[in-house]
Amino acid sequence: MTITPKLKPGQLIKFDHPANSTLGLVKSVSIDRTWRTVQVLVQWCNDSNTEEYVWQEDLKLVETL
Repeated sequence: MTITPKLKPGQLIKFDHPANSTLGLVKSVSIDRTWRTVQVLVQWCNDSNTEEYVWQEDLKLVETL
């Protein structure tokens, strides 16, 4: 089974959680072979402007018009 990233650096994403829905920018994408998933380094667009790794399946791509 091949693990393929769906997101690319520079894309705008959304973390859609009822308590904390926020936008972020994809900085890098890495494959975690141990967990067989993809981790995405996201810089959040909020007051603290922090970066963190998030599982790819928890994120949605914000489509451009």
